[in-house]
Amino acid sequence: MSIQKFTRPILDFLYPPVCISCGKLLQDGSQKVCNDCWKAIPQVTQYLPLYQETRLKLLSEGNISDLVSCFVFEKEGPFQDIAHALKYKEYKSLGVELGICIGEALKERNLGIDILIPVPLHRIKQRERGYNQSEFIARGIAAVTGNPVVSNAVRRIRHTTSQTKLTLEERRKNMDHAFEPIPCSTNILSGKKCLLVDDVITSGATIHSCAQVLHSAGAAIVIAASAALAE
Repeated sequence: MSIQKFTRPILDFLYPPVCISCGKLLQDGSQKVCNDCWKAIPQVTQYLPLYQETRLKLLSEGNISDLVSCFVFEKEGPFQDIAHALKYKEYKSLGVELGICIGEALKERNLGIDILIPVPLHRIKQRERGYNQSEFIARGIAAVTGNPVVSNAVRRIRHTTSQTKLTLEERRKNMDHAFEPIPCSTNILSGKKCLLVDDVITSGATIHSCAQVLHSAGAAIVIAASAALAE
């Protein structure tokens, strides 16, 4: 019998599991977000203006063929708490859960994919954080679609500043030449239909820069995917 079966009830008594967004007591200790907070997050549809604008912007650059996303990122909203917990509090299971949502959306739209590529972190940020949140999102997608997650095709070579407070033009300059293909990645990418996975897409500068590199290494098609879209 697992020791967790004995320790978990004690820990739940001492530290009752609560929703990371609203603080509401959770009945299921494996949960991190209550159902009410999940329901409060606006969902992305193909008719949502934010989705249409973001998709058009990405497609106009010529490196992205389509866009799949599930939620709308609102400041001070539940998704902001989820994104923060996933990035900085090691709540990796949230990444997998978000990835499952993306995987279901892919199946609904019948978008055939060959490989899943998480947007990589720079080695300094990866070392500080200890993991790449986009990789856990990709793992959730893989659980639904069965596609392999490929984390060794492209790497981030510039430790860029945060995009949060930059203008659109500044974001693009910030991401110029931020990625490069890993040696021998052509063997992996050649002729493949790739799903490029990120947590949140705002301006699309990061996705565009990374997709450029994937195409240069032989990828046939790159579709962008994110857990959320932001203004």
